[in-house]
Parts: sequence; structure tokens; C-alpha cells
Amino acid sequence: MSSSRGITKFSNIRVTNDGFQVVFVRAGIELRKYFAGHSPESLRAALKFRDRALKEIPDKRLNIIPKRVLKALGLEEPVVGVFRPTGRNHYSVTYTDRDGRKRSRAFSWRHRDEEVAAYAKAAAFRKKTLRGI
Repeated sequence: MSSSRGITKFSNIRVTNDGFQVVFVRAGIELRKYFAGHSPESLRAALKFRDRALKEIPDKRLNIIPKRVLKALGLEEPVVGVFRPTGRNHYSVTYTDRDGRKRSRAFSWRHRDEEVAAYAKAAAFRKKTLRGI
């Protein structure tokens, strides 16, 4: 017989039958820790471990979007699904077209001052693809 616990998922925290599990995967390496029980103390310990680990482990994005680009667009976080490949002057958006095929589109810039516009176009395109082109 299963019981409903109300809260079933946190960011990087999974609720298991035995307690809470904190999981991070970075560059193919997994960091995992279990906290027994479903008590408030177990949850607090899991949250504390997660928050401490987030400060110490590297960012999940390999190529971080520059803060100046985000600030220029009034964003606090990068747009999900818009990537900046290493050593390239473009942002990439991968999407599925109407025929179900995977596609990729690049938004390039030549000069540093054009990067903000390229990111804005990529973010707008990503939003459009989520609506179904």
C-alpha cells in the first residue's frame, strides 16, 4: 500500500520510500547522499547538504552565459534551451520540428556588442519553438 506524502520532488532532492536523496550530476560524475526518514530534521539536513554542495560543485552549464548579456536583457537566469558552444561566437537552440526531426539553429555575432542581440533572438526563437513554430 502506497501513501501520498504531498511533497514529491525538490530541486536536486528526491523523495524515496526510506527518506530523502540528494543527487547531482556534473560532467558524467554523480554525487549522491541519502538522508533516512521523512522527518522535518531529515529534510532540513538534505536541504543543508544540497545548498552547501551547490556552492562547491561546478555549474552544470559548461559554457556560462555572460552576466553582462543577461543584465542587458533584464534576466536573472539563463534561458533554458539556449546554449553557447565553446570557442564559438553563436548561441545554439536545439528543437524538434513539426515532422518530429531534431533541428538546431545558431544565432551568431561578430562583435562583442552584437552578442546581446544574438542571445535575445535565440531566446525568442526558443520561446517560439515551445509554442510549436
